[in-house]
Parts: sequence; C-alpha cells; structure tokens
Amino acid sequence: MNRFLSEYWWIFLMRGIFAVLIGLLALFLPGITFTTFVIFLGAFLFVSGVFDVITAVNSRKTMDSWSWYLVSGILGIAIGLLTLYNAFATALAFLYLVSFWLVVAGVFEIVIAIRMRREIKGEGWYIVGGLLTVLFGIMIMVNPVAGAITLTIILGVYALIFGILLISLSVRLKKRASHHLPNSGMAP
Repeated sequence: MNRFLSEYWWIFLMRGIFAVLIGLLALFLPGITFTTFVIFLGAFLFVSGVFDVITAVNSRKTMDSWSWYLVSGILGIAIGLLTLYNAFATALAFLYLVSFWLVVAGVFEIVIAIRMRREIKGEGWYIVGGLLTVLFGIMIMVNPVAGAITLTIILGVYALIFGILLISLSVRLKKRASHHLPNSGMAP
C-alpha cells in the first residue's frame, strides 16, 4: 500500500490543488461559491436518483428491497429538479435545516454537560460550546444569507487547510517514490 501511495503521489497533489482552489473561491467569492454548491447538489441528486431508479428497475426480480431504491431515486430526481428549478428555495431549506440541527445539537450539548457535572470538571466549557452552537443556529435562522456566507467561509478555510495538507503529503510521497528503485521496493 505504501508503494502504491508513493507511485500515485500526483493524485494527492491534484486533490490538494482542487481543494485549495475551492477554498480560495469560498473565501473570496462566498455567494457565488454557495450558489454553485447548491446547483451541483441539485445535479448530483438528480443523477443519483436516475441511477437509483435504474438499479430498482434492473433488480426488481432479484432483490427484495428494490422498491427502496425506486423511492429513493424518485425523491432524488424530484429534489434535484426542484433544486435546479429554484436553487434559492433549496438553499434556504438547507440553511434552515442546518440552523435547526445546530439549535438541537447545542441544547443536547448543554443537557449532557449538566448531567456530567458530577463526573467531569470543566463542564462549563461544554455548556459554553452548547450555547455558542445554539446561538449560531439562531443567527442562521434570523439571517440565512449571512449564514450561507459564514458556512461557505468556514468550509473555505477547511478546504484551504486540507488542500495544503494534501499538497504537502504529495511532496513527501513523491520524495519517497524517488528514493526507491523501480520494481525493487528497496532504497538504493
């Protein structure tokens, strides 16, 4: 496996460059990046739905659960088309879903921290984290446009850091590959 990774160092380099580009786009053009993400999501859901329907139709005689593929496919096609037809509505629904999840997750974090009071020290920090999570969720609900930009920037920072790490890994893998003789797997 190590030799395989060393020989294909360039795959990590390409992934890293792509991640850095996505990160830079997200940081400098967050509105366009978010909209593009929503459109790509719609296209993915549509294509995935088509393949699920094809799988369902082709496996209906050999698989008992083929109908789940059919339902999943129809939903994917419908949501994909809705997204492509009205990306704004899908983006808004996505943001409200994320904000609802953040509020619920934050409340759970607070409850868990309170229940763990007797078992750990410093549970106050976990409570603060829960409160910040709830606050972030409420902020997205109140101002979804700012929430979209904020989420895009956060993902942009992640993509930029991850891309740099992948590029660094590719350089190390290339150096490792150049130290090995072809077909021997041993250092010269």
